[in-house]
Amino acid sequence: MIDPSVRSPVRDLTYGNSAKAIVDEAIWNLAKGDCQVYRTALQQGKSASEAAQAAGGQLAVIHRKISDYTLKLEAVLSESKATINVGEAIDKPLEHAVLEIISSGTTTDSEKDAAIEQLGTLQEWVKHGLCGDITPLQVNRIMLAIGDRLNWGGTTVVSEKFKPIYRALYGSLKTAIRSAVPEAQSLHDRLTNLYTAKSDLGE
Repeated sequence: MIDPSVRSPVRDLTYGNSAKAIVDEAIWNLAKGDCQVYRTALQQGKSASEAAQAAGGQLAVIHRKISDYTLKLEAVLSESKATINVGEAIDKPLEHAVLEIISSGTTTDSEKDAAIEQLGTLQEWVKHGLCGDITPLQVNRIMLAIGDRLNWGGTTVVSEKFKPIYRALYGSLKTAIRSAVPEAQSLHDRLTNLYTAKSDLGE
């Protein structure tokens, strides 16, 4: 029996499902790959892809599949003439978060000011000066950056208070991209599931 207090944190499936990636890519029968070989190869100056191939197993396949699906997904998104409104997809969920902070009855004014300032920093990071309408390809890259920051639902330095805000923002972007380019949904799901599986391997 495992003591509940020492169990690994439950992964947030908002950002992908590693178990689904293992099934969809038919790699359940492979060893995970040698993470020590991977780290050593990186220290020797090898690229992440070269290091993963040296490690072998699921790690090698996952890296290769991420590269493949990224190329396919970006090709589909690049062909789309659709646009996505920054105000709706990014600003709106963050404005909702600000209103929730302001209306909180359990937070002091100084804590509210600090939280709103952090939200402003998050908004600036996500938008990178973007405004008006952006392309599905730009939205996808923002989503990947958020996924990386949240370690694809795994352990991260992001505070528990801010995780729901990231989750809402990621969900808003995901809805926007699926509405704009529905034919990209399958590729997008496979790619994010693979990133989650990569994170699960402890890379």
